[in-house]
Amino acid sequence: MARIVLLIAAIIEFVFRGLPGFFGSEPIANLFGLEYIEAALVYVHPLGALMLVFGVMFFIASKDPLKHRFIVDMGILRYALTIVSYFITIAIVGSLVVFWWIHLAVDVILLVLLVVSRPKAAAPAAPAAA
Repeated sequence: MARIVLLIAAIIEFVFRGLPGFFGSEPIANLFGLEYIEAALVYVHPLGALMLVFGVMFFIASKDPLKHRFIVDMGILRYALTIVSYFITIAIVGSLVVFWWIHLAVDVILLVLLVVSRPKAAAPAAPAAA
């Protein structure tokens, strides 16, 4: 199950978050119904690059989740901290637009799926008999 969850996370991070963020522009903002703030691009483009990296990392980890358990753990941390950040934003701003509620829901689902499917460490090998 971890392989499938990581592959889904890779697609979401790369296609739906990384590419739009990395190539963020007024037409992209309009496509998603977001306010375009040119001064925010200095934050949006590097975050898009980071999401592209997460997408690649999740794709690599999907090939062998046990071997790449650290990436799974970083994904869990990524989604947990992002969820916390949404609640901090809600506390400061008072609300979120529908676009961000969708992202919050996706992050909660991915967090739960990663935690549930997290590969367990392999049992240590028994010592050889002398």
